[in-house]
Amino acid sequence: MKLRHIYILTALFLALPFIGNAQELKIITFNIRSFEPDFNTQPYAELLWNEKPDVVCLNEVENRSSRQQIDGKYRDVVQDLANRMHLFGLFGYSYNLSNKDGKNPEENYKYCENELYGNAILSRYPILNVSTIQLPRPTGSADQRGVVIADILLPEGKIIRVACTHLDHVGGQLEQAAVLTSDEVKSNTYPTILCGDMNVGPNSDVIKKLLAVYDRLDNDSGTYLGLSKIDFILGTKDKWELKSCKVLDRHLNGKELSDHCPVVSVVKLK
Repeated sequence: MKLRHIYILTALFLALPFIGNAQELKIITFNIRSFEPDFNTQPYAELLWNEKPDVVCLNEVENRSSRQQIDGKYRDVVQDLANRMHLFGLFGYSYNLSNKDGKNPEENYKYCENELYGNAILSRYPILNVSTIQLPRPTGSADQRGVVIADILLPEGKIIRVACTHLDHVGGQLEQAAVLTSDEVKSNTYPTILCGDMNVGPNSDVIKKLLAVYDRLDNDSGTYLGLSKIDFILGTKDKWELKSCKVLDRHLNGKELSDHCPVVSVVKLK
């Protein structure tokens, strides 16, 4: 595991009005499956913006890749989505797509301008401190996993931390969860939200490990193909109250946007 401070920060500085209780936030977590197959961010923006979210966490984010090019030009699709939704955007790099098999693992610890893969956070409010951490990689895993972290300034001056991650589907999730429960990710100063595709179910040892320091801020409705619950929203213990949670359809206007469904939770700071 290596701590990385290499990131792409894309922000649209617009004065967005704050509506409602300043301590009540709408959080969405969504595995977007790389915007496949046509890499058009518009329907994703439409689906997500309909919910008027405060924070959006995205997994399986392919960014500035060859297959996303238009007219031979690389595209920052995180910036594009952030612009469409009038949000601040943060992309957290996990690995380079040209080194997916990991034969040259040191290449994944260097900044690369293109062929990027990782996670992203979108926020209605300014993003202050940011970092990314590459998680332990189990033998035989499909690719390098990571967590992107953002400290976000709320309108009344309070700061919260949001961490977005995507755990391996092959194995090693317990070792990866150990990082997520550490002070590298969970702040002792700021209330923390942890979101992402954990690739395990609610009764797994991995989730039990996370629940040693986090509370569930979601429900058990199926998220993968609308059947299996593997996408979660968690918050540091005794810091958050869950007001409501729902799972959205992964289709919009007849188009399948992902094999995962977005999870939407309204939470309140205690």
